[in-house]
Amino acid sequence: MFKNLFKKNDYHYQKNSRQMSSIKVLHGDCMKSISNSNIMFQFIYLDPPYDTGRVFSVSSKDNIGFNDNFVNDDYCKFLDSCITECTKVLHANGVLCLHISAEQSFPAETVLCKHFKYINKIFWKRCHGKNTVKNKLGAVIDIIFECTNTKNKKFNLVKVPLGDTVWAFKNKDDRGNYSLGALKHDRTRKGHIYSITKDNVKYEAPYGWKIPLEEMNTLIAQDRIHFAVKAKNLYKKVYEHEHNGKPLSNLWDDIHSITRTQKDPRLYPTQKPVKLLERLLQLYTDEGDWVLDPVAGSGTTGEACKSHNRNAVLIDKNKDACDIMTKRLL
Repeated sequence: MFKNLFKKNDYHYQKNSRQMSSIKVLHGDCMKSISNSNIMFQFIYLDPPYDTGRVFSVSSKDNIGFNDNFVNDDYCKFLDSCITECTKVLHANGVLCLHISAEQSFPAETVLCKHFKYINKIFWKRCHGKNTVKNKLGAVIDIIFECTNTKNKKFNLVKVPLGDTVWAFKNKDDRGNYSLGALKHDRTRKGHIYSITKDNVKYEAPYGWKIPLEEMNTLIAQDRIHFAVKAKNLYKKVYEHEHNGKPLSNLWDDIHSITRTQKDPRLYPTQKPVKLLERLLQLYTDEGDWVLDPVAGSGTTGEACKSHNRNAVLIDKNKDACDIMTKRLL
């Protein structure tokens, strides 16, 4: 486990007598540091330079930051080398997420296709439109590539608040407000074939119902079926007070970039919000899992792991970044 490497930066955060998070900060080349590991990581978050041709700094008054400028095909070589080493220490059912701006995403996707069988895209709307844009569309989207080599990756379903969809609960009975859940299958699949008769009205589904007759009768007895008499259709009552949210989609517009506030202060250029990393940890890890961030920057991944009982290895070749992470995690 990174034997004899920066033991002074090996932090342990104990939440209670049974749970402990280990956060390791390593200064150096990420590929060389990874090669010394015998840990298999459940999740790897990779937020590399984007090859924007810019020099990033926290402010004009200091030099804390990095030069994001590559020559010719050096950028693709850098990504390929880093991802090659990452795949060596990624658990068999683990996930690697590569985070990049939509504008610079093509080279990254090209490299990722060499290493992974299954690649999905998460679209993060990091900010609102920019008023200063005049000759192009405002850039507000980042892409997080979800990469794995197995269909059986570790995945935890995350649900988010209903938000603007609460208008759907416009029906009401003695139990409360409810929306209508479809029970009929369409022509693309075949369901359970039977009919229901109530008050001399017969309800049928040409392609079958989504639930078996026994379950349907149970819901009817519990007054959890809505009878649409004119349409001759049945719906399941989905009550607002029982609803625990909607499944997370691949468009994230409820997490915003960090601002210059004390709640989530900007310590390093291109720093990502803690909430973003917390959501990724929710999706792809459980308590006690190991997480790797080979280009760790300000250490947001470590901050999220520390709060949610995950173990993390954070690596950066920028000494300023390691100093920031050390101070932040302590």
